[in-house]
Amino acid sequence: MADPFTYDIQQAGYRFDQYDLKGNATFEIFKNKFRAFPWKDQVGNNKGGSEPTISVKNSETNIDLWVSVIGSPDEFAYLVGIVQPKKVKTMFGFGKEKEVNWVTAYVLEQSEWVEEAFQLYFLGKTDELNSRFSSLPIFLEQEAAY
Repeated sequence: MADPFTYDIQQAGYRFDQYDLKGNATFEIFKNKFRAFPWKDQVGNNKGGSEPTISVKNSETNIDLWVSVIGSPDEFAYLVGIVQPKKVKTMFGFGKEKEVNWVTAYVLEQSEWVEEAFQLYFLGKTDELNSRFSSLPIFLEQEAAY
């Protein structure tokens, strides 16, 4: 059976629909790429496009996890976003429920926290991951654009 995890990378300034597909992912691969990525050099250099981002997709659960940065080279924080199915009501909350892909992005200040989040994700511990996220500041919450 094929590994369900794949990853891609967006460099700072890429169009929002532009990314480099990298292939299969494991936690070790992610951790090495995350640690080697030039976050400080790319933060704030979006030129009207995306901030630098590493995204991991799980084809079995259809849950994605990504990490990006906000700020400046002198002071930045990580954004970790989770895209997962969520039931929402249509018609301003009065209509029928439908399932959508929902993105919630959280602010994390320490790289160790990012690695812990991705470790839980790769272990399939989504409930524990969401529980830990619930105590963090939310940067963004909305229906995913894809």
